[in-house]
Amino acid sequence: MLFKRAWKGIGLMLVMFLCIQLLAGCSRMDKPKQEAIDPKPSTEQLQRVDLLNQTADEMYKKVMQGDITGGRAVLQQVSDLVTTIRYEGLTTLEGLNALTEAVTQGKRVFNAVGFKPDEGQVAAAQIRLATDALSHPEQPMWLQYYKLLQEDLNGIEQAAKSEKLSDFQKSVGVFERHISILHPSLLISRDPTDVEKLDSLVTFVSGQARSEKSPYQPVVNLLPTIHQIIDKLFLKKDTTAFLPVVDDKNPILWTLAIGSVILTALGFAGWRLAKKDNGMVLVRKKEER
Repeated sequence: MLFKRAWKGIGLMLVMFLCIQLLAGCSRMDKPKQEAIDPKPSTEQLQRVDLLNQTADEMYKKVMQGDITGGRAVLQQVSDLVTTIRYEGLTTLEGLNALTEAVTQGKRVFNAVGFKPDEGQVAAAQIRLATDALSHPEQPMWLQYYKLLQEDLNGIEQAAKSEKLSDFQKSVGVFERHISILHPSLLISRDPTDVEKLDSLVTFVSGQARSEKSPYQPVVNLLPTIHQIIDKLFLKKDTTAFLPVVDDKNPILWTLAIGSVILTALGFAGWRLAKKDNGMVLVRKKEER
C-alpha cells in the first residue's frame, strides 16, 4: 500500500512540475505581447513632452505674475502642442483624457468674459503639474503636495472635533481645492482605480460639509481611510493596514465572534485532514511538509 501511495505522490509531483513549466512557457510567450502593448516612449516623444512642459511652465509663470494676456497666448501654444504628441508608453487613456480636459477647461477659464484670477491660477497650476508629471514620471512635482494634504486633513479633524461648522467647511474647501489641482497629475501618474477611490472619499467629505445635520463624526471616521489612499498614491511605504471596526461598547462579544470564526476554520481544516486517507497520516508526509 505504501509503495502504491509513493507512486501516486511521484505522479502528482510530476503533473505539478509539468503544469509549472507550461505556465512559465505561457508567461514567456506573453512577454513580447506586453511589450508591444506598452512600448517605451521614443526620443522624439520625450523631446516633445519636454517642450510641452517648458511651454506650460512659461504659461504658469505669466499667470502668477498677473500677465493674463500673455498667459492666455502661451496656453494656446500648450493646447497646440498637446495634439502633436503620441502618448503610447507615457500615460494611460485616463491620463491623456485628464490632460486634455485640464487644457480645455483652462482655455474656458481664460476666455471667459468674467475672468476670475483665482480660477485662472488653479487652471494654470493643474496644467503645469500635469505636464511635469508626463516629463518627470519618476519624481513629479506633485509629490511635494503630500505634506500640504496631511496638514489639510489635520485641519479637518481638528475643526470636526471642535464642531465649528465654519472652520470645518473652510478646511474641507481648502482640501478639496488642493485635490482638484492635483487631480489631472494623479490620473497621469497613478492607477485610475485608486484615483477614483480618492474622488469618492472627497465627494463624501464635501457633501458632509454642506450638511448641517451632524456632519462631523462620519468624516472623522473616514479620515484614516483617506490618509491610507493618499499614502498609497504618494508611494509612502509605511502605510498602516486597517483592521475591521470594533464596537467599543461590547469588545468581549467582538473578541468571541472573531475567535469563533478562527476556531471554525481550524476545525474544518482538521476534519478534512482526518477524512483524508481514512484518517491515516504517514510520518513521511509530515517530514515532507
